[in-house]
Amino acid sequence: MPETRNKVECAHCCAVLPDGNTSPCPECGKKGRRISVSVAGEIDFAGHVTWEKRREFYERKPLALVTVIAITAGAPFLGLVLVGWVGVIAGLMLGAVAYWIGPLAITKVREIERGG
Repeated sequence: MPETRNKVECAHCCAVLPDGNTSPCPECGKKGRRISVSVAGEIDFAGHVTWEKRREFYERKPLALVTVIAITAGAPFLGLVLVGWVGVIAGLMLGAVAYWIGPLAITKVREIERGG
């Protein structure tokens, strides 16, 4: 239960006046009051706070990236050297290898850290 306190003082000399006093201040003889009211109590608070930190970035693997670029640039020249169906099959196989290695060269990484 909150506790309430009232304090009545003279506005001029700050002398404490009795409750209900309507006459001039007994100390300085002037009229004027300053009334202070204070309330004291207790509040209980309980809660739970959580947080989350996210970080997204692209992770590059240089060796895989160079390999994909070399295969992509070299496949047409290999097809030029190996004419006919052999060149077509070799180009398709190299394209499949580049397709498989490509996602390894640059990968999106998401780190999530939680606390609470």
